[in-house]
Amino acid sequence: MYAWVALNGRKRVNIVVIVRYARRIADGEYDVGKGKKIGVITAYCKGVAKCPNRVNE
Repeated sequence: MYAWVALNGRKRVNIVVIVRYARRIADGEYDVGKGKKIGVITAYCKGVAKCPNRVNE
């Protein structure tokens, strides 16, 4: 897990980023096979009702 800070005008916005890169998903039900990987990146703003638009770009 990573955390970044962006500025929205003068307000600080904390952005949490979670990266998963593995051969199988966490519950073990799906496996892509030996030598292959799948990945997903999830990011969300913490402590605000809505992320600034530039975060979604």
